[in-house]
Amino acid sequence: MAKSPNLLSASEAVRRMADKRLKAVDLVEACLERIGRREGQVHAWEALDHEGALKRAEILDRRARPVGPLHGIPVAVKDRSEEHTSELQSQSTI
Repeated sequence: MAKSPNLLSASEAVRRMADKRLKAVDLVEACLERIGRREGQVHAWEALDHEGALKRAEILDRRARPVGPLHGIPVAVKDRSEEHTSELQSQSTI
């Protein structure tokens, strides 16, 4: 049985996408499916843009060549507002 795309290393996933053996959409779908299974336990996401992630993956899949070294690799961005940053800083001094 083939390894689920979300279990591949980033470098292996990029290689497979470059060789057209893996689509960015398949990788994103696998990641979103795993997040869906685990989010109720880990509560790691404040917001998740399923539709936007899939649209971007479709655009990348249509490109003839990779756009960069992380072409098609889903990434999470930690958003820290100034309010949260000051809370963290004040707590760390205690």
